[in-house]
Amino acid sequence: MMKIVIYSLSNLFRIYLLRKYIHIFLEEEMEEKITVREILVYGVFFFINTGFSLAFHLTWLNILVNITGIALIVFLYTKSMKTILFLTCTIYMIHMGCDVTSYFLLGSMGRWEINLISAVTTVILIFICELLTERIVNGRKKKGEGKDVPLIFVPICSMIIVWILVSVVDIGNRRMFIVMVSASLLIVNFLVLYLYNLLLKSFSQKYENAILKQRVRIYANQLEIILQNEDRVRRLRHDMKHHMNELKLLAIKNEDGSIQEYIDSMEEFIKNPKEIVSSGNTEIDSVLNYMLQRAKEELEDVEADVQLPSDISHSFDVNVILGNLLENAMEAAKETEEKRLHVKIKLKQGVLRIEIENSFRKGPALKGNGEFPISDIIYRENAPFYTTKKDREQHGIGLTNVKKIVEKYNGIMEADTKGGRFYVKLILYM
Repeated sequence: MMKIVIYSLSNLFRIYLLRKYIHIFLEEEMEEKITVREILVYGVFFFINTGFSLAFHLTWLNILVNITGIALIVFLYTKSMKTILFLTCTIYMIHMGCDVTSYFLLGSMGRWEINLISAVTTVILIFICELLTERIVNGRKKKGEGKDVPLIFVPICSMIIVWILVSVVDIGNRRMFIVMVSASLLIVNFLVLYLYNLLLKSFSQKYENAILKQRVRIYANQLEIILQNEDRVRRLRHDMKHHMNELKLLAIKNEDGSIQEYIDSMEEFIKNPKEIVSSGNTEIDSVLNYMLQRAKEELEDVEADVQLPSDISHSFDVNVILGNLLENAMEAAKETEEKRLHVKIKLKQGVLRIEIENSFRKGPALKGNGEFPISDIIYRENAPFYTTKKDREQHGIGLTNVKKIVEKYNGIMEADTKGGRFYVKLILYM
């Protein structure tokens, strides 16, 4: 009974890690929530694998069951034979390597002890391998900032506990104790990984909700601008007959100066103070009008020079950049007496140039690199973005997204400080 409990728990955790490992490589093909079909396939694989391992002790049969099961599970997410073969072979080799390593580490023990403790140590080794693989792959994809590194100490500490247990405790007389400790270690490792994933998901949802709320405010602001523009045009059209008569009288009198003044007053009447940018691209205009309107309310020196065509492509990516950089620039400028924010955006011959200049107040040294703005980003070649805001985790995600977009378009981004000003310049090849 003890053997069944340990094998079942370890095999259950191993299959959970199997899905985690596949998710590393096939993240886009996998749905966020586990489907009924997945539950059925993983469940069948669990019962067959566990049953054959306990009932039969044939190496070739164990290999066949594992390889077939892993291949079928990978087939759920991709139909590419090349990918199926690669993942199946890679996953099985990792599992087999952990099995062999665990067996030889415990080779001085009796058969019962090897089967029992090896089941625990093997799955913990697989856990360590999964974390290392995820770290390597995500590092190549330039994701994350190493926040998951401490997690690896959980299975490592578990391994140390197992080895101390094997070395110190008289296993022959304490089998129940071994079962309880081994089962507890498996449950602890599983719960730590599961709770870690829940926290990541919760944090991502919090960030996405914040972005969604901001988008609602942005589009509500732009809708208000559009409605105000329509109202001004409608009122001007209503009185157009009177305006035309007045202009005719001024023309008859040859009062050119008065005509110019009257036309200027008509332009001023129709002009909407909230419509700071009117490039014709609704999506980009919405973000810029919202951000710059906020800037004008909070800052004293705000200038914007935007020259964009109405049919600009990749407006979503441009908005991600503008939203994040302007947010940081505004936060930094608010802390200064000058309260300055200048924005220049221009698209010419497929090259988008974005220049943002803001005043900033110098803060404490950051990671030994001198003094940096309290609320701005710092970018260096082959280095991540940094922020010194209180909610730096959330802003870290936004700034990482900016970096990814710059890399996506093979662009260049430079950040510099001079004379109490912070400068960010981007060139994107659209």
